[in-house]
Amino acid sequence: MEMRPLVAGFSSQDQAEHAARKLLALRADRFRIERKGGVSESGVSDAFLEAAEEPGTLAAPGPFSLSVQVPAVAFARARTVIEQAGGRVISE
Repeated sequence: MEMRPLVAGFSSQDQAEHAARKLLALRADRFRIERKGGVSESGVSDAFLEAAEEPGTLAAPGPFSLSVQVPAVAFARARTVIEQAGGRVISE
């Protein structure tokens, strides 16, 4: 099964965890929730998040990031799950 990486930003850890539980139902794996300030398993760092906050790019809506591998066939649904949980996709 082809997997695609996805990184999303959230304003709270609860929102990120809620999204992760729902993404699990889509057969996503390699979940990583981090507070801004560290480096995630997928290599998302402060520098990346700061660059995402520059004008003309998507800004992370909060201090928590969720990185995950999502099946390609469920990618559009995963984006919807993240948005419904209060997050914003910051990297695909």
